[in-house]
Amino acid sequence: MNQEINVNPNLLSARRVWGLPLGALALAALLWFSGWNAPVFLWLHEHLLPLGGFLWANLTMLGDTAVTCLLLVVYVRRRPDLLWAAVIAGLLSYAVSHSLKPLIDEARPPAVLDIVVVGPRLLHSSFPSGHTTTIFVWAGLLLLGGAVSHRLGRVAVLALAALVGLSRIGVGVHWPVDVLSGAALGWLSAAAGLAIAARWPWGARGYGRLLPIGLLLLMAAYNLFWHRTGFTGVWLTQQGITLAALVWGVIELRAGCLQQSLCRKG
Repeated sequence: MNQEINVNPNLLSARRVWGLPLGALALAALLWFSGWNAPVFLWLHEHLLPLGGFLWANLTMLGDTAVTCLLLVVYVRRRPDLLWAAVIAGLLSYAVSHSLKPLIDEARPPAVLDIVVVGPRLLHSSFPSGHTTTIFVWAGLLLLGGAVSHRLGRVAVLALAALVGLSRIGVGVHWPVDVLSGAALGWLSAAAGLAIAARWPWGARGYGRLLPIGLLLLMAAYNLFWHRTGFTGVWLTQQGITLAALVWGVIELRAGCLQQSLCRKG
């Protein structure tokens, strides 16, 4: 089951890596220095909330690390390098995000505005948005890693990531600057994870593959038995994704073992 690393160096070109994060950070800087951060939040929150708390709660759940990582289970057999890059990117993004949150300790919208909040009423450590960071790690891995090549597929991945980011404004716990910065951080973390995985492929080959697979199993177990997102109306979606990931993972692993056995016989 040893496979070569599949990352195409062209996919990690400067334009592909830096285009999205530079655009997101430029817009974040414009909002911050112009004083539009709060007005834009209020306008978006006012127009997003009527679409339904159920919608935004379920979308925001997709940015929960314990759930997001399970969306990569479809690549267990075909792209072990992608799972290994996800481990590295996840660690990088977590380290940066959770270092910035207490350091900056920006007040969240409910701490300074009288707004409706869907789910937990969080008040502190707003910058950057962790959920947005996580979903853009996922999007970056798929797009920069070449896992999704069809134009419509790429648009769909970016659209889903953007909706998850918007959901953090919809539920009322993050400023637009938090979301834009989280998107930039997640995308760059994915690029770094892919580059490091290509140079150090230990977790994509041989017994090293057991590490990302084991982490996926742990996250699935965590979701099934312990993880509570704090949002109502998301349990069915959360458990559905978890069970589907477990079933798909078993099928992929069995197919991989069968393929390996046939190769050995051949």
